[in-house]
Amino acid sequence: MRRARKVAIGRTAGAAAGTAMLVGALAVVTPGSAPAEGAPDCGGIAANPSVEDAGSPGGPPSGYLFTPAAPVPRSTPPDRVPKLVTSTAYAVDGHVNAQIQTPDGRVSSASQQVKAVPGGQYALSVWTGTAQSGLGSHASATTGLSFADRTGRVLVEKPVAVTHDIASDGKLAQQQVPPVTAPDDTAAVSFFASTNHNWVLWDCVHVALAAFAVKMEVRNPADGTWGPSAAIPAGDAAHFRISVSNTGSEPLTALLVKDPWCSGLPGAFDLAAGASRELTCDHPNLTEDDNGHVNTAKVTGSGPGGPLAEQKATATVTVTPQPAVGKIGDRAWKDLNRNGIQDDDEPGFPDLPVTLKDGAGGTLATARTNADGSYLFDQRKDGTYQVCFDVSKLPDGFTVTQRGAGAPGMDSAVDPATGCTSLFTLGGKDRERMDLDIGLAPPVPTVPPAPPTPTAPPAPTASAASAR
Repeated sequence: MRRARKVAIGRTAGAAAGTAMLVGALAVVTPGSAPAEGAPDCGGIAANPSVEDAGSPGGPPSGYLFTPAAPVPRSTPPDRVPKLVTSTAYAVDGHVNAQIQTPDGRVSSASQQVKAVPGGQYALSVWTGTAQSGLGSHASATTGLSFADRTGRVLVEKPVAVTHDIASDGKLAQQQVPPVTAPDDTAAVSFFASTNHNWVLWDCVHVALAAFAVKMEVRNPADGTWGPSAAIPAGDAAHFRISVSNTGSEPLTALLVKDPWCSGLPGAFDLAAGASRELTCDHPNLTEDDNGHVNTAKVTGSGPGGPLAEQKATATVTVTPQPAVGKIGDRAWKDLNRNGIQDDDEPGFPDLPVTLKDGAGGTLATARTNADGSYLFDQRKDGTYQVCFDVSKLPDGFTVTQRGAGAPGMDSAVDPATGCTSLFTLGGKDRERMDLDIGLAPPVPTVPPAPPTPTAPPAPTASAASAR
């Protein structure tokens, strides 16, 4: 036996790679018995949809790959020798329709590749017809969509039986394959027609594709260019650009970009076929802990056939550390008048233990206040800090004065109960905190009791005076 041979007619569209998603379900719509009124909708992403482009009158339509039946018996009459041709008999759009002829019981088929998008939502409309066959129930004529991987292995095939007898009304009738999602490994998508008897006829192919692509970029602060990654100094903001493009033939609705690491994104929006939209968002105040972060945007949306599979895009941030130039400090003082304000005549409080902590409460450094009450922690990196004074063993009855009695740098910045400041952050333009003071108030002086008032001697009585 001879193997079936494939004959390429014209140029076959190439397969495109992309992102894959889940496979949708197929429902076959029973065709009507006659074309709809007015001009039919042909095309979408299908090339040569009305099969008008043929190499010669009556020749095969361009863009189709024909697989003729083989072997063919020598007694096969000419009108049943496997052929793909065009005919003017049953045109729906334009002047011709396509037709496959083949011997009874021998399968011949034709296919045309269309744009392949894994995760894309495909739908098919095609006008078809056939004729009664002596094969009876064994006769088979189909059209449909086929999805294959890079090796040519068929992943999913969605055929619909061609049952409309052109002898009934002399016309082709519309058939539809409702939306189906291309599998993950899809590398090629094809419209096909196949038959094992004379004939299968078709015209006005419309392959609809609902799909979108997402791209994320981050801006390089050194030269302002956008790309998949960027090195950004600690303390600066990361600026992202997200592009969403409608890569199909159908309008998309309710497109929504989600990125919890990035602020400033808009709400849901729509995109017409072929349209795109750029969105920007920012992540402020990068820290060294953000080094190597892969930011991910997730996009959802819907096509005419319902929700589309979620798409993702990423961009990577490299954080370059800032030089350790941060300064933290200032002074402990004796708040002699206990008003919480540093007055000019109030001296410093020397030899008070001070601890610098990180945001988690871990100890980073210790010191003691100088003779004038000052202290300093310098060469600090960007980050979150806290300063704590040891107020557990204050001499001579000193206590921590009230917090926040005046302007920063002129009052006490610590909690009287703990001796600690609030958490604060160095980074960006704020790399110094030289206003973290503590006021220590002496005990209130004891007021001595007032001396007793002298008692006057009693005055002499009248009887005592007369006795004298």
